[in-house]
Amino acid sequence: MPLGKILGFLKKGSKSTSKQKGKKGAASPWPSGIRIGLYGQANSGKTVYFTVLNEESKIGRDLQLSITDNATAGEILANYRSIWGVETEISTGTVVDTRGEKKFPEPTLSEKVLQFNAILDGERKYPVVTLDYGGRAVSIHETGEQKDKIIDYMTGCNGLLFFFDPKVMAAELETKAHVSSFVSMLERLAPLNKKLHVPVGLVISKADILPGFTGENQTVLIKAENESRLAEDFDLFLEKTLADNHVAADTAWAGSVRSVLVNLREFLKVIVGRTLNFQIFFISCTGRTPEKIGTDVGRSLYAPPDRIRPVGVKEPFHWLLHAISRARKINALRRVTHVLVTLSILWMILFSVPYLYHSAYLLPETLEIEDKILSAYSGNFYNAPETDRKNIINAYREYERSWVIRSFFEVFRSPSQKIRAKYENFDIGEALKQLDVTIARFAAVVRDTSLWPKMNPSDKTLLTKREHESIINELNGFHAGDSGTVLFKRSGRVLNYWELFTKSILNPSDTATWETIRQQVLQDQNLYASELSNTEKDLGRALGEGRRVTVEKVVAQQAGVAFDDVIERINGNTDPAFRLGKAVQDLTKIRGQLNPTVDAANIGKIDRYIQAAKSFEQKQKFKLKIEKISDKDHLHVEIVDAGKSPRWAEFSQLFEGDELTIKWQIGDEIHLAYDLKSAPEGWGKEASDRRTFKGKYALFEISGDITFSNVGKTISLSLTPSVEDLLPILE
Repeated sequence: MPLGKILGFLKKGSKSTSKQKGKKGAASPWPSGIRIGLYGQANSGKTVYFTVLNEESKIGRDLQLSITDNATAGEILANYRSIWGVETEISTGTVVDTRGEKKFPEPTLSEKVLQFNAILDGERKYPVVTLDYGGRAVSIHETGEQKDKIIDYMTGCNGLLFFFDPKVMAAELETKAHVSSFVSMLERLAPLNKKLHVPVGLVISKADILPGFTGENQTVLIKAENESRLAEDFDLFLEKTLADNHVAADTAWAGSVRSVLVNLREFLKVIVGRTLNFQIFFISCTGRTPEKIGTDVGRSLYAPPDRIRPVGVKEPFHWLLHAISRARKINALRRVTHVLVTLSILWMILFSVPYLYHSAYLLPETLEIEDKILSAYSGNFYNAPETDRKNIINAYREYERSWVIRSFFEVFRSPSQKIRAKYENFDIGEALKQLDVTIARFAAVVRDTSLWPKMNPSDKTLLTKREHESIINELNGFHAGDSGTVLFKRSGRVLNYWELFTKSILNPSDTATWETIRQQVLQDQNLYASELSNTEKDLGRALGEGRRVTVEKVVAQQAGVAFDDVIERINGNTDPAFRLGKAVQDLTKIRGQLNPTVDAANIGKIDRYIQAAKSFEQKQKFKLKIEKISDKDHLHVEIVDAGKSPRWAEFSQLFEGDELTIKWQIGDEIHLAYDLKSAPEGWGKEASDRRTFKGKYALFEISGDITFSNVGKTISLSLTPSVEDLLPILE
């Protein structure tokens, strides 16, 4: 990664961290502790829930709550007296509790901070802060200071419980308003394309009014083993949840759950897929439906039942504290990980700076100086003038003296010194030896006609091989730089020979080019006798031998033997009768016309071809494969000598994909018997249809599609080796 991008990433991460720290570190108007939010509309049961939860959690293994301040104690006590119908009477200095009228607390008007100590699972103790408030303030239609204050509290919570009164479902518009308020709150917690980083629970607070609700076993909707559903989309989540045994087993309860989930679908669509820290609870603070005793402005009035038996009240709070505890550990680990990652990146940057400097600047700069100079001389430094060689030497010397190399890359100094020594200990004699090696390779090519470049008959161009190109590239490399050096002149003479040599190949019938080569060799020997090396003289002799062979070959061609044309004519004809018959006769005649001294290579080609053709006069093994045959139909195959009838002695059936090893020689007949799957098995003697191939070259007729007319079936056969590979090639 480029250094600039890495530093940009760290800067961005630093700003993000600072922003988060600033938010948490700012002065807060709320008491310290785990902040839990209950978000719900008016009459959703928040106040009653706090009161009943406190009463239910005084003693318990999984969750215990104790009030920690007087204001909370007074609020909870007042609500308790109202719900349970307890009054205080003072008489003659004695305070006693008496039975009074049971009624639910009056709607909360202003926000009230409630503080508890929570003991989770009998071992972990947490200070808990929560807020009771008038539900009208969070209505989607409300604005004002109180709503802003409540939202400020909620957005800083460690976990939220959304309270929903199922009685509202009777009014569609009111339900939509409640759901819109929920979604608006979620948007404040995290934009709708981000993950939710705090646990969220949905509490259906008055589940006792729902058909099919029977008690504690229905409190938690999403079982632990089904938590992964929360990672899916809402429709799939709804389908799987309604199919659960604990829901589907009771038709009435399944209908109630479906009604709740469908009515709250817009809220659930925002939750599902964004967090696994989500749960749905069905609870009842009273255990039975309260008695309706009247109406008030905007609401009905209810009285608590005679006996209050809360159902599932502790479950949402217990789950939320667990989720917050787990999230705190994850966040702590995430912070540690962030610090470690930041430190690791800083360490990598600091440790990588020398490597980046070396690989991105120091070494490339040195190599660039060398490459730029050598490219002017085709990579051959022997032709470079002394000033350029000194520039290369100085570049490597400065590289070796660099503090980075001495401190971190000592291992690079030795190779650099060897390269520098090569330029410092420059000796043209070494270059001349290398040039002589290249000239010797050129001479070896000239002496062996099989190594000569070929002419492309289609466009009369030269087809060179890797060895030819290597020789030319090396010669061009030596023929650069100072034109007055022996190296430059000798490579120039050899390049001239190569040009004449390839010209003669492109004009094989023109002996004048070889005469030009002979004259050039003689002229060079006369003019530069003192400069010619033994290898260069040997090249001259090889070119003389090449001239003699070519002239003799031309004479043979003029006698009527144009062997390249013979090769093209024979290899271009794919008729087996020609390749195995007429071609053998023609080649036998041509062989008698060739000169063994001049055309030994061509005679060898003819002999190999004739030998390959005659091998078909003896039985050979081939693999016959059934590529295609109708389903369940099968085939019988038998090969017999010419004129004989098949005995069908082999009881074998060949189906599609089967392979059979056969023996065949020129003249053998091939019998194929086709059996339909519905026909009785006759093992070839009684067949649904037959085909017989009696030609001299019958083997070459059975490869491909074969039609059996009587039954209207077509099969496909293949041979290994293939028909094309079976025929001999003149090469």
